[in-house]
Amino acid sequence: MTTTTSTLSRVMFKADLRDFATLFFTFVFPAVLLVALVLGLGDMPSADGGNSVNEISANVVAFGIAFVAVFAGSQHIAAWHENGMLLVLRSAPVSAGNILVAQALVGGMIAIVQAIFLVVIAVSPWLGMTLSGTAPLALAGVVLGYFMFFSLGVILANVLPSMTAVTMLAMIVVMGLGVFGGAMMPLDYMPDWVQSSAPWTPVFHIREVITFLLTGIGEWSQTGISSLYLIVVGGILYLIARKTMRWG
Repeated sequence: MTTTTSTLSRVMFKADLRDFATLFFTFVFPAVLLVALVLGLGDMPSADGGNSVNEISANVVAFGIAFVAVFAGSQHIAAWHENGMLLVLRSAPVSAGNILVAQALVGGMIAIVQAIFLVVIAVSPWLGMTLSGTAPLALAGVVLGYFMFFSLGVILANVLPSMTAVTMLAMIVVMGLGVFGGAMMPLDYMPDWVQSSAPWTPVFHIREVITFLLTGIGEWSQTGISSLYLIVVGGILYLIARKTMRWG
């Protein structure tokens, strides 16, 4: 890591720690969502036998990754567009790559902490999620899902005119994809048209990877397909993010 990237990372990290909204939507909101969904829907029978606690818990972890990532990719850039900081950075020895790498590292670290935090809550006796032996490998799903939605967040910050517009659209996109990707309720209980459209949404593929690696529900073949989807689409989105990066 270069000195420039390291410095930018520290600035962004300190800003995130001081921002109440960032901390609330990173830790409080998903934790409340996890508890509410498990307590409200966890007794529903699972297609794999038993209840739906494992699926619901893994779904919320996947949704939390998408939520953190899209805002990690968008908020600093959108704010710096509005306050002119990007123009100041352009006159310094700072490249677009430095900014994106620093932003990705800070957001990625927060996403990993969030995922661990949610899993700890989920496996508590109160909720009762059970982990499989492959649970540590779920970190790969966190990274792949984060990379994709981070890139999407950068694109939103680059093409939308204001911080307000970026925040509103990011919220709509993530919530919408969360619902249609099966993150709010097991897909078996969703309408047929949602079940058929879910595989076209990125949240579905984050869910598939996270659920199988955390709980063992699913198949290696689908996990591989979903991982490939996240790599390919995430790579395309990152290239678009770099191409649309603007300083003013």
